[in-house]
Amino acid sequence: SGNTWLRYMLAALYQAEQIAVHTPNDIDWQALPQGNLIVQTHWHRTPELARTLRQYDFKIVVLHRHPLDVLISILQFAPREPDTACWLSGEGGDERAICGVPPTSSEFLAYCTGPRAQALLNVSIEWSRDPDAALLCYEDLVQNPNSTVTALTSCLGPTRVDIGQVIERNALDRLRPTAPNGHFWQGTPGHWRKLIPAEFARRVADAQREAFDAFGYECRPDMSLQDSDAETIWRELCH
Repeated sequence: SGNTWLRYMLAALYQAEQIAVHTPNDIDWQALPQGNLIVQTHWHRTPELARTLRQYDFKIVVLHRHPLDVLISILQFAPREPDTACWLSGEGGDERAICGVPPTSSEFLAYCTGPRAQALLNVSIEWSRDPDAALLCYEDLVQNPNSTVTALTSCLGPTRVDIGQVIERNALDRLRPTAPNGHFWQGTPGHWRKLIPAEFARRVADAQREAFDAFGYECRPDMSLQDSDAETIWRELCH
């Protein structure tokens, strides 16, 4: 959902060390580095983890994104990054069935409407209910990065460098060549409308209704999009 992109920007703004982990147990909480530290993780909001973050004076930032854009991002990312199997320690399955399939496939539909996608999408919902969390909309971050990051820093504290310069240095088109595993792939809000036909999109929205409703996302597909057109666009993007 853009967590890595946001982490890079915050690390530069606060001159912070940064780490990304799959589970809280991957962190040596007793030996955290001095100074500012950013931890990126995709894990359920358990009472234990919430207490630990407060114990070590972390501030919580929750990034959310349109569920169908998230799922398309996973579809292109999974074949390039085998560590997706570590997400949530494999809760609800893994991404093997969708590696190499188009976004119109029955395999991808089963994934999007199944327990694995639901588990992954639920994480942002859970953390958004934390009373101290700062919520950030991915679409706002793409369309209005300066004002969105500036609003976030009002919650996190004064920055150490110029916000505009950091955003420019961390533009998606600059970061994209640095990530062979597919991070920063497209970054375009609403990209799913070019790749997911209407009936497919509706079935996913019905199955993952909570993920849509939690952040006010709507399912408005392109009614004219045919499977063959979506698959052609997908092949062009993947190659």
